[in-house]
Amino acid sequence: MANSSSIGLIKNTIIKELIKDETIVQAIGSSTVDSKTPEKLINTHIFNYDQDPYTIKEVNTFLTVQVHIPESYRMDNKIYVTPTLEIRIISHYRHMIVDNIPKVTDNRNDYLSRLIDKKFNGRSDLGIGIIRLSSNTEGSYQSDYLYRILTFVTTDLNNSPCNNSEEYI
Repeated sequence: MANSSSIGLIKNTIIKELIKDETIVQAIGSSTVDSKTPEKLINTHIFNYDQDPYTIKEVNTFLTVQVHIPESYRMDNKIYVTPTLEIRIISHYRHMIVDNIPKVTDNRNDYLSRLIDKKFNGRSDLGIGIIRLSSNTEGSYQSDYLYRILTFVTTDLNNSPCNNSEEYI
């Protein structure tokens, strides 16, 4: 199996986990999608690719899920890859206040960050090794959009047949 075959699998697994979580669905704060139809968030509020905030016409919040495989290494005669999962929370500045959930005083990006961190950090049941949060940073895209980027790192066995033989190097 090629190293890159896991990318789509990881993205789809993470997106399914996100839309199954009613608290995260509610925290996204969509005016058009409710907890009864969370799959409608896919490609409207949750994307499996990097989304340019300026292509979004509504004042809202959206998430992007990206997977990177920056390196591999050898240990015990096996080759491992270190997939990096990046979840970006991007909100229009007028959507930063969480006014749809009582008692939440965090801004929307910080609140979603906390929920996503709690949901994924330390998990090992998603088929991609133990997921560990490695960074959580915030910033802005010009003046209209604010973001928070959560980066998780995991380790997985590289199943590429090419990498199991020295003949192909």
